[in-house]
Amino acid sequence: MKRSKLFCLVLFSACTLSLFAQKAPVSVVKEIEQAETKMFQNMNYSHAKDYYKSDVADDFFTINADGVSADKQQSLADTLRLKMIEMSTVKILDRKIRVYGNVGITNGRAQAYVNGTMVAEFLYTTIFVKKNGTWMYTGWQGTLSKDSPKLPAPPAQQ
Repeated sequence: MKRSKLFCLVLFSACTLSLFAQKAPVSVVKEIEQAETKMFQNMNYSHAKDYYKSDVADDFFTINADGVSADKQQSLADTLRLKMIEMSTVKILDRKIRVYGNVGITNGRAQAYVNGTMVAEFLYTTIFVKKNGTWMYTGWQGTLSKDSPKLPAPPAQQ
């Protein structure tokens, strides 16, 4: 009896550990990497309207490095921010992707350049949720890194 209880305990522990230790398939990690790349390419004034229709979740929420937070509608309406983002080129320096079922979380460090000059270095977290076969951009949180140049104040809304 003691051996069967011990066997069951060992088997249960092994099964539990293997569930948590499983790595996401490379293909899924690649899908999330592509979704993040698409996000960085389309979160700007010229592309945001179409991107928000097809790839941004209705419950999207952002917390930006300058302290501004916004939902999907507020973020899309912030045309000055989208124009400012469009002027920059982003270079991803570090990226880690984790997958939990239909949720993908990326953490990274990136630099933004305008006319070849680094204007910001930031740490970020993105959240993607797979709905109907598409990794929907659901959340963003950005923090200026300790090595970032000071950001100028965003232009006032007119």
